[in-house]
Amino acid sequence: MWDTPQSASRSSTTRTPCPSNWAIRCRTLKQFGLGRRRSIVIVVAMIVLLTVSGGDNAIAQDQLIPLGGAKDLLAPSEAPSVIGGRYVHDDSIGFLSLSPSHWWDNDMFRLYPTEILRVQAKETIGIDPDDIRDVQATFGLSFETGQPLFSAVVQLAGKVDGKVLKEALDLDPRPIKVGEHTAVRVNGSVPMVLSRLESNAKFGDGEEGEIWYIGSPDWLIETAAAQAKVDESERGPLPIRLASLPKRDGISAVVEMKTIRPIVSGFAMNAATQLPHRLQPLGQIPGLTDAVLLHVDLKGEAVSLDLTLVGIDESAAEQIEGILKDSLIEAQTLAMTSIQQNLEQSDMSPAMREAVQSYAARISAMVLQSVQPLRIERDVTIQTESELSVASTGVLVGLLLPAVQAGRQAARRMQSSNNVKQIMLAIHNHHAAYNQLPLSAIGDDEGNPLLSWRVKLLPFLDEMELYQRFHLDEPWDSEHNLQVAQQIPAVYESIGLQVQPGHTIYQAVVGEDIGMRPMQETRFRDFLDGLSNSILVLEADADEAVFWTQPKDITIDLNNPLNGLGHARTGGFHVGMGDGAVKFITENIDPQLFRKLLTRAGKEPVDIP
Repeated sequence: MWDTPQSASRSSTTRTPCPSNWAIRCRTLKQFGLGRRRSIVIVVAMIVLLTVSGGDNAIAQDQLIPLGGAKDLLAPSEAPSVIGGRYVHDDSIGFLSLSPSHWWDNDMFRLYPTEILRVQAKETIGIDPDDIRDVQATFGLSFETGQPLFSAVVQLAGKVDGKVLKEALDLDPRPIKVGEHTAVRVNGSVPMVLSRLESNAKFGDGEEGEIWYIGSPDWLIETAAAQAKVDESERGPLPIRLASLPKRDGISAVVEMKTIRPIVSGFAMNAATQLPHRLQPLGQIPGLTDAVLLHVDLKGEAVSLDLTLVGIDESAAEQIEGILKDSLIEAQTLAMTSIQQNLEQSDMSPAMREAVQSYAARISAMVLQSVQPLRIERDVTIQTESELSVASTGVLVGLLLPAVQAGRQAARRMQSSNNVKQIMLAIHNHHAAYNQLPLSAIGDDEGNPLLSWRVKLLPFLDEMELYQRFHLDEPWDSEHNLQVAQQIPAVYESIGLQVQPGHTIYQAVVGEDIGMRPMQETRFRDFLDGLSNSILVLEADADEAVFWTQPKDITIDLNNPLNGLGHARTGGFHVGMGDGAVKFITENIDPQLFRKLLTRAGKEPVDIP
C-alpha cells in the first residue's frame, strides 16, 4: 500500500517539515546535493522559461479548454487515451514521454537532412529514428543510497542493430539475470542495464516491433511489471497522476512534487534571496505546487509549449498566478533598465540609441503579452506558440553535419590513439617484469603458437581475471578459449569500424628484421635503430582485422610495406613506437620512409616529418 504523506495535504499552502515516516526520503534528498547553487539554477531556469518569445498574439482565455484538474495542460480537445501507469515505477518523481514518429512528416522538416540523420543514427546507435514509436522515461532517487535511479522504455517498430548498439553503449557481453529478465550491463560510472522486454510486440495499429528497457537494474523488475490501469490504493503519486493525463504526441514531462516539496521549497526559498528583491517571491512557488506539467509539440510550422503549475489548492494557484504575473513585469523592467544602461555606454548616435530602445520595448511587450499565465481552478498555465524559422535552421543543420561528423571522427581517433598508448604501456611494463617483449604468441612446448600476444598482455591491462580464465595450454579456437574470448577488452575493440565481432585492428609488427621476432625473444636492446624510430604496434585496415586471441598479425612485405594499412582512420592510422610514443602516420607517407620505421636494426637514417 502506498503511504501518502499527510504533509502533502492540499488544504495547506505553507511549507511544512518532513513527516516522520518520510524523514529518510527528505534526508536522502539533502544528501543528494540539491544545494544552494543548484537551486539558483532552478529559479533562473524558471525565469527563462517564463520569458520565452511566443509570437505576436496573446493567448485568450477561451483558448484553454477546461477538462478538469491537471488534465488541462496535456489534454487535446479529444483525448483518445491516457498515459496511465504502464512502465511507471511507483517510486518515481519525474516522467518524460517522447513520441517523435509524426515529426518526420511535419512541414518544418522539409529542408532538414532527415535522410542523413536517419542513416547517421542507424550507424551510430543501431536504431532508425523513424522506427521509434515512443520513449518513456521515469526518474527518482534511491531512499537507501541517495543515488539517482531512472528507467527508459523504448518502443520500436523495427529491429535494433545489436552490433552497433553494443559499441555505442559499451555493453558488457556477459548476460545477467534480473529476476526473470535477461539483461546486459552498460559499462560506466552509473549502474545501468539493457534488456529486451518484448521481441515481437504488437502495437495498437497492428504494427509489430520490439520493446527495450535501459536504466537502473534496481528498477527493471517493477518497471516491467507496472500495469497501465492504476489502483490508487496500491500505486505511487506519479502513476496516479498519469492515470488522468491524456497521452499526446510530442514531448510530455511531469514532475510530482508531493514527495519532494518540502526539500525543494526550502532550497528555492534560500536561492531566491540572491535574486532581485521583487523577483524573490518566485522562491515560494515550489511550496505552493503539487505538480509541474510540460508539453512541447509541433503545430504546422510552429513549436507549441504548454507549461502548467498545479497548485495544492485553488488558493495556492491564485498565489502562483499573482507571483508569475508580477515577476514577468519585473523581469521586463530589469531587462529594459539593463538595455538602457548599455546604450548609454555605447558609441551609438542618439538616433540609433532611440531606435534600439524602441525596438527592445516593442519586443519585450510582445514577449510579456505572449507568456501571460492563465488560471483555471488549480491549474496555472502558460501557453505559447512560436514560429522559429525551423526551415532555415534545417538548412543550418545540414551545413553543420559535416562538422559534427568530423567531430565524431576526431573523438574516435583520440580514443584509438589512447588504446595504442595503453598497449604500449603494457608492453613496457611486460619488458620491465620479464626483461623482454611478449613473444609474438603464447606457444606450447614445441613452439607452436596457441594464443596471441594480446592475451599475454592482459595482466598488464588490468585484465588479470580475464587472463586467468584462459587455458594457456590450449589453442585460441578451443571450445573453452573461444567462450572466454567472447569478452574482448575495450582496449582491443576496433572503435568506429565495421569488423566482425571479437576482431581487432590492433596488431604487432612481427618479422625477422622488424618488430617482434616470430616466437623468439626480443629485447629493447635489439632495436639498434633506436626505440623512437621503430614501430612495434599499429592499426591495420578493417579488412585485415583478426580475432583478438588468434596468434596472427598483419603480414608485412617490406617491398610493399603499406599493403593493408592506411585506412583505419580518415587520412591514416596510428602506430606505437618502441619508446611508447603514439604517432599518426598519414596515408600518403613515403613507403621507403615507412619501411625504415619498421626495421629494428636497418641502420638507415630516418627523418620523420
